[in-house]
Amino acid sequence: MLREILAHPGKRLRPLLAFGSGAGAKNIASLIKGAAIVELVHLATLVHDDVLDGADQRHGADTPNRTHGAHAAVLFGDALFAHALVLASEHTSSEICSIVARASRDVCSGEVCQTFSRGNGALSLEDYQRQIRMKTAVLFEAACRVGALLAEHPPEHIKACSEFGLRLGIAYQIYDDLIDLLQDDKKAGKTLGTDAASGKLTLPMILERNRRGGDPAAELRAGKNPREVISSTTWRECFRLLDAEIASAEQALSPIEGSPSPFYLLRLTAFLRAATAKLSAQA
Repeated sequence: MLREILAHPGKRLRPLLAFGSGAGAKNIASLIKGAAIVELVHLATLVHDDVLDGADQRHGADTPNRTHGAHAAVLFGDALFAHALVLASEHTSSEICSIVARASRDVCSGEVCQTFSRGNGALSLEDYQRQIRMKTAVLFEAACRVGALLAEHPPEHIKACSEFGLRLGIAYQIYDDLIDLLQDDKKAGKTLGTDAASGKLTLPMILERNRRGGDPAAELRAGKNPREVISSTTWRECFRLLDAEIASAEQALSPIEGSPSPFYLLRLTAFLRAATAKLSAQA
């Protein structure tokens, strides 16, 4: 199962965050191991997510949920979490294990909160923001913290990179939620349309509900086109909020301007800005 999912890699954003935050590290092997630990945690969350959402495709290939069934996929995800913690515990610094363990806890807690809020048409914007912070952004933050720590950068560098990761993670989850409504499965390389179908409220549905009332999520579950359910005003607000988070991520790096890390990390915000611009044209 591990060979199967590693044969179809995603963007590897979390390792890139670790490498960018750890730019200039002397112990490259340690940095690579730290990046791998964070990516294992991420893979575990994807395996579990696909079970929860009933998704058959991920990164253009069949998910473990489809190939081996939900029971085996859940156990496989558990094994990935456990192995990440085993690798983290082998590091000479207990802080690495603490960072990874706390991030794993928060990611799982965020998924629990989201699971219990499925079908809750009254989910607030604040609760949604809290959920995406826990289920996505904290792992981006952890990747940056691990990378900067393993490179033995000073505290202000670690803090700046961690804040960058947190903000970028929030932005990326908003972007991913927009993809679920605006792209097709083939182009995205994964099963889409699962948010509304599973009763999960995301930013466009919440903002549209707050704007005009009614139940946009129910309309989407009924098979209506997202571009008909979600108004142009709401789409613009979604992309405005997304752009604001990207800008906050970029601003977080200002205290370490001139160090190698911003050179690499800002490439990720440029990538997300370009992808967002393409997606915005489809709204």
